[in-house]
Amino acid sequence: MVKNGGGRPRQALAEAALEYLLAGGRPEQSLRALAAGIGVSHSLLLYHFGSATGLLGAVHVACEQREREHLAALRASGDDPVAVMRAMWRHLSEPALWPLYRLGFALRVRADVPTSDQQAQRDAWVDALGPLLAATGVSGPVVRDEALLWVATARGLLWELVTGADPDAVHRAAERFIAQVGAAR
Repeated sequence: MVKNGGGRPRQALAEAALEYLLAGGRPEQSLRALAAGIGVSHSLLLYHFGSATGLLGAVHVACEQREREHLAALRASGDDPVAVMRAMWRHLSEPALWPLYRLGFALRVRADVPTSDQQAQRDAWVDALGPLLAATGVSGPVVRDEALLWVATARGLLWELVTGADPDAVHRAAERFIAQVGAAR
């Protein structure tokens, strides 16, 4: 059921759909089935999102926002930046999130999902990672480049996880990447 979104019904609906999908709902369902899964009418979803693709795009944005908030909470813990990176990788690579990553990857290649939305999400991650990388000693204009490298590497590793690569090998690769950042300090 949809919780009050503080006057932001679209956001509340996207969050409810995110929770539904995390609990095992299937993103390939029809808009009617997704609406039934979150306890609202399909016409309400149609009004706010225009289509199932619009809803799933908003779910993807909500998921990525939630992950950036998790990163911010880890950073606020005051832990060493490399420890924060390891904790974030452990969180991101949880199998419960894999269906949402599959959804995100599928949405990225669809012609009806604006590339400006994808760029906005990428920029939001770069902005979120910048302070963490600066804390490792990365400075100046290369902070954004390093943050983009992190985004691309994490997405590539997550792609490998959700498409059947050996999870142990993927985790070792992630650890090597994180260790390289730590060694550069």
